[in-house]
Amino acid sequence: MAHPNFLLNSRTLIIGGSSGLGFAVASGALSSGSKVHITSLTAQKLSDKIAQLQSLYPGAHVSGSNADLSSPETLEGNLRSILDSAVMKTGGPLDHIVYTAGDFPTRTPLGEITAETALASFTVRYLGSLLVGKLVAANPGRYLNPASSSSITLTSGLTAHRPPPGWSTAAPVIAAVEALSRTLAVDLAPIRVNVVIPGAVHTELLDRLTGGKSEMFKASTLTKEVGTPEGAAEAYLFCMRSALATGQGFIVDNGSLMV
Repeated sequence: MAHPNFLLNSRTLIIGGSSGLGFAVASGALSSGSKVHITSLTAQKLSDKIAQLQSLYPGAHVSGSNADLSSPETLEGNLRSILDSAVMKTGGPLDHIVYTAGDFPTRTPLGEITAETALASFTVRYLGSLLVGKLVAANPGRYLNPASSSSITLTSGLTAHRPPPGWSTAAPVIAAVEALSRTLAVDLAPIRVNVVIPGAVHTELLDRLTGGKSEMFKASTLTKEVGTPEGAAEAYLFCMRSALATGQGFIVDNGSLMV
């Protein structure tokens, strides 16, 4: 028996799929024959990235939605619109939801943190992930097929395990996403929920954080490499494919935690 292609003809929504890790996951899913729907904050970037994916995979099904996830007041409604659009444009309930969206983390000295700035950090990464789970639970079978072949994959980060100075607002948010993935796995079963925990990956976000000096992370890895989006995307694709994986966190960090 030939090894099955578990993503062939599946339907995948990638929230944050227009850049970095999300775009690499979109590319990987399309390469395996999935119908893919991505989101972006701006219409122009969304159009550009859809065109890029269509040029890489002629004939593949790729669509998208604009999404502003920065306001708690509009977050749930905007996520509902994304899910409705993804279901409509891919032709039915989804099989996989990948959440890679995240705003730019601000490094604030501990003595300057306020309650307002601390809570604001939770909106996109944590509340967005939580409300995706809420909408799936509140609408059984409408947004995500209720089966063990279906999955939600969230995104954390290595700073939850080894926080640098000035991350007292951002690192706890990332850690909370890991705890959320386990509780959602219980609450949404048999739908599977996992979290990918990447280390330094050469993305636009890392370039902004380091001022274009992402190569400096090579010295602090076992492989002496900075991760690529395509390499990190394989962890998400595994979470989507494997019906055995749920409630787990998968660290892909080039061995950084062992240095």
